[in-house]
Amino acid sequence: MLDESTLRALSEDFTKRYGVRVEPVRLVTADLIQRYSAEASTGKSAADIMLLTDSGFFADALAKDWITPIAQQDLPPAADTFPEEYLTHDGSAAVVSLIPSEMVINSDETSDTPSDWDAYADPQFKGKLMLTKPDSSPANIAFWSLMKQQFGDGFLEQIAANQPQFMSSAVPLTQGIAAGEAQVGFPGVAAIVNNLTKQGAPVQLVSLAPTTGPEAALALSENSPNPAGAKLLASYLMSEEGNTLLNDDSDGISPYDPEGTKRFTRVENINLADSAQINALLGVN
Repeated sequence: MLDESTLRALSEDFTKRYGVRVEPVRLVTADLIQRYSAEASTGKSAADIMLLTDSGFFADALAKDWITPIAQQDLPPAADTFPEEYLTHDGSAAVVSLIPSEMVINSDETSDTPSDWDAYADPQFKGKLMLTKPDSSPANIAFWSLMKQQFGDGFLEQIAANQPQFMSSAVPLTQGIAAGEAQVGFPGVAAIVNNLTKQGAPVQLVSLAPTTGPEAALALSENSPNPAGAKLLASYLMSEEGNTLLNDDSDGISPYDPEGTKRFTRVENINLADSAQINALLGVN
């Protein structure tokens, strides 16, 4: 979700402003939930705050008294400015970053940068299209459900006619695009693309609308070792200045960004389709 460089930038800026040192621990979502649960179940949480992909885990953690509802905390100035619609799970957590699913292209092989999702159905990309398997993640199902909702079943069938290659995840997909095995692909993940770009690979993100993707949410530990510091850090991440730094550095969309949020459709507003139906429409074997 957030790479090491983004965590360092946020920690350094926060410490410079408030004189409070931050010790971030970065784990993939499943490992983070497992570790946090193991610690919180003892009644002594080692973490002051938790930032991870929004899911039902927050409601479960609230029910078990592992987290304290962030909406009930006094967090000036964030409490006065943070958009209320981004408080989730009855105010137990705050969505601080929208992570858009983007298109990825080989910038050497693609002469004209696509301007809309129709490129996936353009016959010029027949045999030159690479997608991750739709059911490889909830974010993928949400995206293709959005495409189905917006453009109809026929759009997905047109994409299938372009004989896309299906990959297991975004990492081999992006590497394949960089190697010229395909010209356009989905999804484009900023952290993966940026890492390859730094190495000189000819890959480029293309931001299109409408889109959707994971949402990163922030929660406060009920038994925080440093409750005052936790509230200060949460307020910083929910303030417009701190939140903008978080999202600018990670290529996310801030809840304070009206243009960005306009092109991002939240999962709660998507009619999620059955994964088997999406697979059939896209021609997944």
